[in-house]
Amino acid sequence: MRVRYVAFDSYGVKSSCIRVETRDAVIVVDPGIASERPSFPLPREERRALRRRYEAEIRRACSDADVIAITHYHYDHHIPDQRLYRGKRLLIKDPEHSINRSQRWRAGRLLEDLEADVEVADGEAFTIGSTEIRFSKPHWHGVEDSKLGYVIMVAIDDGERRLLHTSDVDGPVLREVADEIIEVNPDILIIDGPPTYLLGFIFAYYNLARSIVNLCHIIEESRAETIVLDHHLVRDYRYPEFLHLVYLKARELDRRVCTAAELMGLRPKVLEAYEAHGPTRWREWSRFEGEDLTEALKKAVDVGILEDVWMRWVEESLPLGDEGVGEEEG
Repeated sequence: MRVRYVAFDSYGVKSSCIRVETRDAVIVVDPGIASERPSFPLPREERRALRRRYEAEIRRACSDADVIAITHYHYDHHIPDQRLYRGKRLLIKDPEHSINRSQRWRAGRLLEDLEADVEVADGEAFTIGSTEIRFSKPHWHGVEDSKLGYVIMVAIDDGERRLLHTSDVDGPVLREVADEIIEVNPDILIIDGPPTYLLGFIFAYYNLARSIVNLCHIIEESRAETIVLDHHLVRDYRYPEFLHLVYLKARELDRRVCTAAELMGLRPKVLEAYEAHGPTRWREWSRFEGEDLTEALKKAVDVGILEDVWMRWVEESLPLGDEGVGEEEG
């Protein structure tokens, strides 16, 4: 299995597009892209230039693909251009079921009269030679009852190695998603991380806490040799401090957790840009420590938002030490 990390937020664009080549097929997952938000510490024209550059990379990756998988219909996960998919085998999130209204409309626009071999993938498995492509059932795009709708995860297994692309599970926030990731037990895990840039807006601190606990649980219980933690997470230059406990857990267990950029030997663009241009939206913040996490979860348990089992999961999953980790490990 050969994996190419085509476009990711750690490169400076909204995307989590990969190209996987096995003995049997070339598979592209989530060929979508958008420009980063104004809170991303790059000038507007530089953000636009990066989008143009990586859209070209995505189109190039799709040109010889046998299979294209679309996990949901946000534009950072599919380019709404029918020419990109013409003549391809297209494995897609169900456009009619477990889908919100805006994504149903986007799916309809994409699929109307599309000249492609289109198959609904939710909960299904597809075999090409010795390669299996298996999709999860629909999961919430982040938190329970999310207005953003649903996504499907995709696992690719060539008989020797297994890769899992989680799509947008926001951490994961939900324990059932973390447990499913562990059950899949991939060698390579590509996961989007919590959207800390939305903290205090549409993403609560107790959901950040849940994401951290679940990520530590995954690091401890899965065999993943490489965990690529990217996408939503690295839209925020504060992420190494907010995910401090995750990197500490990885170090404790000698596991590799990194962004796609770091996997390529590069510095995440959001950190590079922050150092060059300074802060945008956030000027002061503090590290999210174990006591902060515990307090956020306890408050949610006390008011009945979360079940008290989360307090046990904290004790089981958090790292033992309390020393810091450097940004280079994030």
